[in-house]
Amino acid sequence: MLKFLKPSLLKIVVTLILFVGLTWLWSLKNMFIMDASFHGLPLTFYTVWGPCQAGQTCSEFNGLNFGLDLALWYLIGAFLVGRFARKPKPS
Repeated sequence: MLKFLKPSLLKIVVTLILFVGLTWLWSLKNMFIMDASFHGLPLTFYTVWGPCQAGQTCSEFNGLNFGLDLALWYLIGAFLVGRFARKPKPS
């Protein structure tokens, strides 16, 4: 039933493209709207705001959201690869 979750190079590459591409687009959109940058879609895992004075921390990282984002994009990537991959014709 869950055979589509079995890892393959194509699924990992699709996952990374979705994860990096959509995170970059989302952070780019927010960067022009406000003085902060949010990385992660749908869960924000890294936030940067400013202006930041010397000695202050002006960023946050959430490891749980990062892992959940990767897991979600792997599920979506595995589903897309399983759905659109060529299947051998029965002989």
